Amino acid sequence: MSVLKLSASPRTITGRKVRRIRPKGLVPVVIYGGGDAPRNAQVEVAEFEKVLSEGGNSQLVEVDLAGEDYNVLVREVQRHPVRHNLLHADLYTVNMSETQQVSVPLVTVGVRDFGADLVMVQSMDSVEIEALPADIPAQIEVDVARLETPESPPITVTDLPDIPGVIYISDAEEPICSLILSRAAVSEEDMEEEAELVDPDVEPEVIGRGREDEEAEEE
Repeated sequence: MSVLKLSASPRTITGRKVRRIRPKGLVPVVIYGGGDAPRNAQVEVAEFEKVLSEGGNSQLVEVDLAGEDYNVLVREVQRHPVRHNLLHADLYTVNMSETQQVSVPLVTVGVRDFGADLVMVQSMDSVEIEALPADIPAQIEVDVARLETPESPPITVTDLPDIPGVIYISDAEEPICSLILSRAAVSEEDMEEEAELVDPDVEPEVIGRGREDEEAEEE
């Protein structure tokens, strides 16, 4: 597992004034935990985005703050609701000998072309685990190769790979991926079933008769 590293520098600007540093390609962060007072810092946006894309949303990150090292987990990332650029992040200092409960992204492997009649549904994008900070993976692979028909048992948490030091704490029977018929296939199947129920030799039942028919019978 690669080590994620991030360089930070002390930040004296706080409050609403932090908006001044964002045009410079910096994002404000707070490093807290470990029994120390929170430390205000700033990191380069490009470097932080790279760390996040490589698994920093769940994996341990080593932060160098003015020559002092911190082992942190990214607890919260704030982005602009429209532009989605980074606005702020909270970095939580962890004890390397204490387990952490985190959510780790799931990535499907073994996906193939199921054809137009089948659709793979992924019900979970991440799974909750417990592990020591150094054992937290950036992502966990979900092998869906055994999914062949809608009758195939769904892939559940219990089917996830064994990873040294990792304990899955999500419900073991929670479905992750399954196959279902596409909407077009379901409609075609319904039409075929309805057609099988119709006997062309049987005349349709008359539900009601007109008044003229009744008068004709009385005469």
